[in-house]
Amino acid sequence: MMIQGGERPRSGGGSGGNGSDEEEELEVGKSRGESKSSWKRLFELVRMESPGRNVIVYRDGSSLGQSSVSDASYIIHPDCWSYKLWLHFILLWAVYSSFFTPLEFGFFRGLPENLFLLDIAGQIAFLIDIALHFFVAYRDPHSYRLVCSHKLIAIRYLKSRFLIDFLGCLPWDAIFKVSGRKEAVRYMLWIRLSRVRRVSEFFDRLEKNIRIKYLFTRIVKLLVVELYCTHTAACIFYYLATTMPPSQEGYTWIGSLQMGDYNYTSFREIDLWKRYITSLYFAIVTMATVGYGEIHAVNVREMIFVMIYVSFDMILGAYLLGNMTALIVKRIKDRKV
Repeated sequence: MMIQGGERPRSGGGSGGNGSDEEEELEVGKSRGESKSSWKRLFELVRMESPGRNVIVYRDGSSLGQSSVSDASYIIHPDCWSYKLWLHFILLWAVYSSFFTPLEFGFFRGLPENLFLLDIAGQIAFLIDIALHFFVAYRDPHSYRLVCSHKLIAIRYLKSRFLIDFLGCLPWDAIFKVSGRKEAVRYMLWIRLSRVRRVSEFFDRLEKNIRIKYLFTRIVKLLVVELYCTHTAACIFYYLATTMPPSQEGYTWIGSLQMGDYNYTSFREIDLWKRYITSLYFAIVTMATVGYGEIHAVNVREMIFVMIYVSFDMILGAYLLGNMTALIVKRIKDRKV
């Protein structure tokens, strides 16, 4: 049986008529008449099981049950404000990692060292988040009761996202250098894009928040999707060019590019910001298919990717236009009402 925090204990004995196990619902904070510090609230035990009895045990060893428990462990309540603060903190790192991973994959030659140091700090934060997941209680999807068993929490996390989260925290740049700079190892960086899920879940919560206009949240989400797709495509476009041998760099879309009196013959020596803007411009005009013809695919690899990219853009464009149209129609109907 499980004790759900946040509910007041019922008066009376609470014994079942058929002699079944007792079930007590106790309030973790206010019912004790004590004020605990926030760090204790973060690691307060919501439920401990003993034979035939449930008991709530606090960090200092005191309990709110009738039976004593010798082996106390700590559980993080998912609704604790300290844990929610941590979720917002890790969300910022997820946004950064989601945009930095394609940049690291495509522009890995010549990136500033400060960006790599910031990336290392982010990986440490995600490792801490993995450890916290083994202590966070969750609600059963059927009964909506709080599950606080360490074994069940660990099994649930190990079966769901643990492997992907752990692989995303590995230092793939160092592994790439140790492995003899094999390009196949660099593709493992894309595992970190699984962190985009946190950003998507954040927008889903905003859409359900009645204090924020749904129209505004939805438009921002669609704009972020479009920006992220073009950003990722720009990094892949540059990756296709920079992985060509230096002797064949003129046989790439950027190596053969000439805009006015300026040419990109030695594009690896150009400023990083200018290379990124050029790649982003190529990605946007290809997505909108309104290019002026000055930038185009040159070799077979680039042609194959452009075909895949344009095919994907047709689906993405239909999704964006369909959602925008639905939002406008809904807005008009709401105004008439």
